[in-house]
Amino acid sequence: MMVLLVRFGEIALKSRYVRRQLRDRLVANIQDLFATEGVECVTEADEARIYVHADDLVRAKAIVTRVFGVVSVSPAAEGHADLETLKAMAVREAAPTGLGPGATFAVRARRVGTHPFTSQDLGKEIGGAILDAYPGAKVNLGAPQVEIHIEVRENRGFVFREFWPGPGGLPLGSQGRALALVESAEGMVAAWMAMKRGCRVVVAAPAGSREADALRPWEPGLKILEIPSGGPMEDLVRIARAGAVFLGTRGRDFDPSRRPPVSVPVFEPVIGLDDGEIAALAARIRAA
Repeated sequence: MMVLLVRFGEIALKSRYVRRQLRDRLVANIQDLFATEGVECVTEADEARIYVHADDLVRAKAIVTRVFGVVSVSPAAEGHADLETLKAMAVREAAPTGLGPGATFAVRARRVGTHPFTSQDLGKEIGGAILDAYPGAKVNLGAPQVEIHIEVRENRGFVFREFWPGPGGLPLGSQGRALALVESAEGMVAAWMAMKRGCRVVVAAPAGSREADALRPWEPGLKILEIPSGGPMEDLVRIARAGAVFLGTRGRDFDPSRRPPVSVPVFEPVIGLDDGEIAALAARIRAA
C-alpha cells in the first residue's frame, strides 16, 4: 500500500489540546483542497503524522504540498512493523535507484513505540538485506547516492526515499482574518506570508490583478475586493472584517507616515527581504 506521509512542524510545539485543534484544522484543509480539485482521498492522523491515501499521486503531490502547515510529504510504502516485512519493502524501494557495484546507500531508521528492535537494529538488518539483494553496493552514511528511510510508528512501518517540501507555517484559518493589499509582487508575497501564519486573507487588488489570481491555488475560497479609486482603506477593512492589514512595503520605501489610516494593526512582512528572496517566493507562489 502507498500512503502520503505528511509532516507538520510548529503544530507539534503546542500543548496537546492546541496541537489537536491545529492538527484537525490541517486535516480539514487538506480534505477541502482535495475536494476543490476533484481528487478523492482518505485521511487519518495521529499525534505526529497525517496520512493521506490517494490513487492519483501526481495530483495529490500538487495539492498537499501547497497546504499551509505542511512541512514535508513523503510517498511511502506501508506495511506491518516487523523486520521481515520492512526488509522486503526496503529492497523493493531500492530497486528503481539502480543500486549496483560501486553505488553507495544509507538506511535512515527511526521508530516510535515499543518494539523488539532498536533503530540501530533496523538500520543494520535492512542495510544487510539491501547488500544481499544488490551485490557490490556499498554503505556510505556520510554522503550516499541513495537514502532509504524507514519510519516505524507503533505497528505500522513506512519505507520511502523522497521528501516533497510544503510551505510550512500554521493551518490556514487558525489565526483570524486579515486584509492584504496586493498591487505588486511584493504585495502578493506579503499576502502569502500572512496565509502561512494561519490568517484567512481577503485580498484588495486592482481589477484583473495577476498577482491576486496567483494566490487562488493556495486558497480556493479566496475573496478579492477591487481597490476603490480614492476610497479609504478603512472601508475595505470593515467589509473584510479584518483584524489586521498586510502590506508589501520594501525596506527602501519604509515610511510609517505613509501607512493607510486604519483602525487595526498593520504588518509589513517583506520589509527585510531582498530582491532575490522576494523573486524566489513570487515564483513559488505562481508555480502552484
